[in-house]
Amino acid sequence: MRIGMINARSLHRILGLIVGAQLIIWTLTGLAFNLIDDRQLDANTMRTKPDSTTLIKPAVALTQIVSEITDQQKNNAIEQMNLKRVELATLLERPIYRLKTSNGTFAFWGDTGEAVNLDNEQLIRLARQSYQGETSLSEPILDKAAAQRYGGSPAFYRIDALDEQGTQIFIDGLSGQVKAHENQGSRFKQLLFMLHFIDYFPDNGLSFNHLATQLIAFAALLLGLSGAWVLMRKLVAGDYVSWGTSNSEGQLTLLSPDGEPLESLILAPGNLLDGLNQDRSRIPSQCGGGGQCGMCRVRFVEQAPQATPEEQARLKQEHLAQGIRLSCQHNCHQGKVALTSRAQLRFWQKATR
Repeated sequence: MRIGMINARSLHRILGLIVGAQLIIWTLTGLAFNLIDDRQLDANTMRTKPDSTTLIKPAVALTQIVSEITDQQKNNAIEQMNLKRVELATLLERPIYRLKTSNGTFAFWGDTGEAVNLDNEQLIRLARQSYQGETSLSEPILDKAAAQRYGGSPAFYRIDALDEQGTQIFIDGLSGQVKAHENQGSRFKQLLFMLHFIDYFPDNGLSFNHLATQLIAFAALLLGLSGAWVLMRKLVAGDYVSWGTSNSEGQLTLLSPDGEPLESLILAPGNLLDGLNQDRSRIPSQCGGGGQCGMCRVRFVEQAPQATPEEQARLKQEHLAQGIRLSCQHNCHQGKVALTSRAQLRFWQKATR
């Protein structure tokens, strides 16, 4: 099935809007990153800096905790996990073990050996320790979306600080880690990053080569191919180079729909519509010569040129048989062409006053 010039041009324009819009977004977001002060986009403006804490000697040995985990795996037929890292820290003035494994991060109190599962009071205490200054804090809110964003456990909480920056504190209740702070500036920064990296779908994860990027890349490829197709068709039609034709100027007589002479024009080689409108707008067109609006019709009084696929798609067969063509689809013509409607005649009369 042959793709018509009109369809290729329509596809090219639609793809140009899509890719062009993303290009504008890239430019504007990149400009914003360079012009906006980093401190205004910093998420940690109200976060306390980590300081050295005194480690508290745990009462329960690490081997005992690992042994209990291994026994639970055997009893519950859970796939054995690989231990990658062990950290001894202090949380809320208590010793804590954090075990990073192939199945995730687990935390245990070093004084009791129990798994960490912070309650609301402990969560608020931890949030207050991570906040620099005095402010009111909301009750902890379970936030599954933030857990996915920050790679947290099912017990992942958000605590809102009632300050001017709109600070939000995110805490993993099963590890006791303050995962992140967010505020109005950092959320705007996240929006800029989302637009800049085409991260429009929430389940993209950390991969850059996600579906949205692939769609924009494919649209850019089609934009180039459709543009090449339109260019080749216009080259073959002689819109840019008059193959095998004379470069000398030609005389054309413009007639009314009734065949009465209106004016004689000396046209330079090139597109017929451009030649007719070279010094004033004689023939109307809404698509700029794209062959889509069909307003630039003229009737060739003498030998009409062969109809292009665009004209076959736009004009009726009876009009083609009468010699009616789209002036934007043909080169300058020596001879006579006539307007096709009273509306065109009125447009010409206004243009020549």
